[in-house]
Amino acid sequence: MIELFQRVASFFKIDTHEILFDIFEGNAKSVLDKKLSTLSPYHQKILLEEDEKYHYGDSELQEVASQHIVRSFTIDRIKFILECLGDDDKNSTIIDLGDSNGIFLRSLDKDGISVNISKQIVLYTKSKNLDTIRADIQFLPFKKNSIDTILLFETLEHVENPLLLLNEIGRICKKSLIMSIPFVKKTHINRYNYTDGRPIYQYHIFEFNQNDFKNIVKLTRFSLKNENIAVVLDDKIHITHRILFYLWAKFIDQDTFCGCFKKFYMVHLIKKT
Repeated sequence: MIELFQRVASFFKIDTHEILFDIFEGNAKSVLDKKLSTLSPYHQKILLEEDEKYHYGDSELQEVASQHIVRSFTIDRIKFILECLGDDDKNSTIIDLGDSNGIFLRSLDKDGISVNISKQIVLYTKSKNLDTIRADIQFLPFKKNSIDTILLFETLEHVENPLLLLNEIGRICKKSLIMSIPFVKKTHINRYNYTDGRPIYQYHIFEFNQNDFKNIVKLTRFSLKNENIAVVLDDKIHITHRILFYLWAKFIDQDTFCGCFKKFYMVHLIKKT
């Protein structure tokens, strides 16, 4: 079906790539604009001062649409963190595992530790005046029950043993884990090294749907307290978007659009006593 569409478009000299990415960028920007107004001036300032081209520290986001996606999802995560922590003690300890630019620690306006395996990212977060540690997050250099709150955003899908990581976090965590994973309707296990030329830690390995993730949590020291869905691409914005998103989901991929996830699953897990 898609190949037929591309042949017809080619015959009429229609640039399908340009059309797709114009809609992709416009949709992402519309979703972002709605969210920006919901942030406090303090958090708006932090967000807008950040160059999202360098969000991941060791790789550049060239597409403007992808930059909109990252900023939009960052807003969702900041608001979710604040909702989960509430009036949490200012003296409580917090670390961000897999942190790439320190924006979540900075948004809390409190001291915290940024952890990443990439040397380049560690240097980048250090340039933001953050306490930073380079480590494999499956084997953390922290004592048992030494950290109150742990952040783990878009990182679980990058490790070879998700249960090992969650249990390692359970070892050092005293109170709670706030995290996110891509929203998928069916769990995916990706093949090893599916795109040449990238560091292994950048690849997705396990992408869990909500039910499978919750079943994994049952095998850890955590229980689910709160959950939410972050929408970064909305097929209801315009009738043309609705049609195109429908066709894309039916014939190409139901969870992504133009290579980006449309939603993310955020959870607040509490350490069992």
